[in-house]
Amino acid sequence: MPHTHPIPSPKLLSPLGRTLAGLQLAKETLTIVLLGEPLLLGRPLLVLAVLPGLVLYLCRWVMVLGSFRRRAAMVVWLFTLVDELWGLILYLRATEVPSVRQLRYLNWSYRLGLVFSLAALLELAYRRYRDRAGLRALLRSA
Repeated sequence: MPHTHPIPSPKLLSPLGRTLAGLQLAKETLTIVLLGEPLLLGRPLLVLAVLPGLVLYLCRWVMVLGSFRRRAAMVVWLFTLVDELWGLILYLRATEVPSVRQLRYLNWSYRLGLVFSLAALLELAYRRYRDRAGLRALLRSA
């Protein structure tokens, strides 16, 4: 009689992870409307520089709407951290004299993006640790 093992199901994003992705998505939508659109209207060649951010934006829609694997979410959140820094540098270099309102919103946008990204990465790391600790306990008891 052959011994069969069940196929492990992929680890999916938690409700908290989907919520953090939704918060980041809302923040990015406001950033696009309040900062990105006016900047791109003035300098259309910058569209190429923001394409990675748009890909991440679409990935976050998938994270919020459906089942998304934790490993893929980790990659998206790591790239989001890089994209937040890239966006800050790009905006400050592309705008000669940003208004006080633009600088205030840029400051909030950047900080919220970092908080959401770091919180999501910590949540993913905690879930991975918890799963591995549970597996070790299971192996010891067997």
